[in-house]
Amino acid sequence: MKKEVFIGLTYGDPAGIGPEILLETLKKWKFKSKPIIIGLKEIVFTTNKKRLKDKNLKLLSVPSKHTGLHSFLCLKEAASMAKQKKIAALVTGPVSKQLINNAGIKFKGQTEVLAKFCNIKPENVIMLFIAGDLKIALFTRHIPLKDVSSKLTKHQLINFISLLNKELKKWFHIKNPKIALLGLNPHAGETKQLGTEEKRIIIPIINKFKKEGIKIFGPLSPDGTLAKAGQYYLNNKKQEYDVYISMYHDQALPMFKAVAGMEGVNVTLGLPFLRVSVDHGTAFDIAGKNIASNESLVSAVKLVDNL
Repeated sequence: MKKEVFIGLTYGDPAGIGPEILLETLKKWKFKSKPIIIGLKEIVFTTNKKRLKDKNLKLLSVPSKHTGLHSFLCLKEAASMAKQKKIAALVTGPVSKQLINNAGIKFKGQTEVLAKFCNIKPENVIMLFIAGDLKIALFTRHIPLKDVSSKLTKHQLINFISLLNKELKKWFHIKNPKIALLGLNPHAGETKQLGTEEKRIIIPIINKFKKEGIKIFGPLSPDGTLAKAGQYYLNNKKQEYDVYISMYHDQALPMFKAVAGMEGVNVTLGLPFLRVSVDHGTAFDIAGKNIASNESLVSAVKLVDNL
């Protein structure tokens, strides 16, 4: 008998749109695996249709530090279940960084806190954005732009590329990933006229990986490369590369979010389990009005359910 596979789902901040888009998704998506809604001190098996009306999906209230704390504790419970292999993958709803911090918890993001719960250093997990065959990995995440250059060291970049290559093979079954490495500076430094990081750090690392048989290309000019990737996505044309490495948060994400819209999802690589999240926020202003789109959540569920 085939072993049952469980997928954990959190709805994020209960005062946001998370509960309603999750309920809508559970009603319409036909799961291959068995979904579990992870709520505070309670696990709801959604195979029982009567439980779809559980109070945990109707926790709409005024956003506060209490709803922030609730979302954090649900995330902690989800990580615990994943570590115990009670769930094979985790789909997370949107949370508010501000409200979680208002609850007295130092919180930069779900990616960072899941790494901490799993005793993994933050630099050893990767934030990967996916829409169709467009994949963008962020070398640095939620840090000020002025600090990006100092984080670009040979050691960190080598570790990042090695982990990304391994995780793409593991989760997405890509035999030899074709990796596009963007430059840090405009026009990838333009022969040191616009910066030296490409010449000093990026090019030697690319040469090192090429000698090892890794298909890596760059440093590529960010503007032209990302413009082409965006056009390929919009025109349903196969991407030239399996993944693009963006040096900082706002280098590639404006393009990604502009073309992918609600189809985009956020994946965390480097954890003992696969975590996928919606690529949008809590939208407190429209919560409870039943006008929120569940398209990103459907894309997240579809991704983990089909792996």
